[in-house]
Amino acid sequence: MDGDITLASKADLAFDALRFLYVGFLSSLPAWARYTVLALFALTVVYGFVGWLRKRSAGRPATTADVHEDEARVR
Repeated sequence: MDGDITLASKADLAFDALRFLYVGFLSSLPAWARYTVLALFALTVVYGFVGWLRKRSAGRPATTADVHEDEARVR
């Protein structure tokens, strides 16, 4: 197996995100609990965005075939 395993569908992820936001904004929880839920949601979004940016800016890694340390001709 390769390393990309999806355990939930994208529809489940969207439903869970909307439910999380509902609890944060429209529930009857005390203010400190709602703010904690919203902060956790915001931190999750920021963490995902930063991870996406790091992966996007990583580019192609240098391979050893591209490095020529001596003056020998390489075919």
